[in-house]
Amino acid sequence: MPIRQFGPQRPRARGFTIVELAIAIVVIGLLLTAIMRTTGLIGTSQSQAIQSAIGSLSSAIAQFRSRYGYLPGDIPNATTVIPGVVAGSCSATANGNGDGQIDSGESACVPLHLFDAGLIKGGTGSITFSLPGGIVTIRAIAASASAIAATTYSFPSSTRNVIEVLNAPCQVAQDIDNKMDDGNFSTGNVRASVTSCTVGGTNDPVPSIAVALQ
Repeated sequence: MPIRQFGPQRPRARGFTIVELAIAIVVIGLLLTAIMRTTGLIGTSQSQAIQSAIGSLSSAIAQFRSRYGYLPGDIPNATTVIPGVVAGSCSATANGNGDGQIDSGESACVPLHLFDAGLIKGGTGSITFSLPGGIVTIRAIAASASAIAATTYSFPSSTRNVIEVLNAPCQVAQDIDNKMDDGNFSTGNVRASVTSCTVGGTNDPVPSIAVALQ
């Protein structure tokens, strides 16, 4: 006669039903969609902020040139006509050479000249944004005088000055070109130091983008 053993029995293994698997897949899909949309909104918000800064800087430069007859950074008598600008504050003299181009040695004085002229807010240093991928820097330089701007972007010879955006995330760089120009990194008034980029991959962030000053 067989002996029966009594005591706690292990529950029988049970797998997921097709319905449960379907529900799990739907929930995962909804979560991924929400994450992607949130990421896209963040990228769009960052892009809009940087585009706004570019627009404000371009407008301030135009107003400065209209008021003083020179570009900020390039103005030869900044310490005389702009209150608060003194030698040594942004360069040895804090004055430019007045040649109509924001040379590489003059670009550091652009924010100071604009700030002390009351045309921008926020301070006298470089215009920067702190994004997840790093610090994005915006500056104005001369396209024809700077080796970076002249050889990297291949703008027409008529382009004298540009606003340069350094270290922009790929998504932001693409959005800037799409919204402000033709969507092609190699043509138009907005160009990049690379021909293309992939979000989260190659050339992300984009080393530099240049927007031609009109």
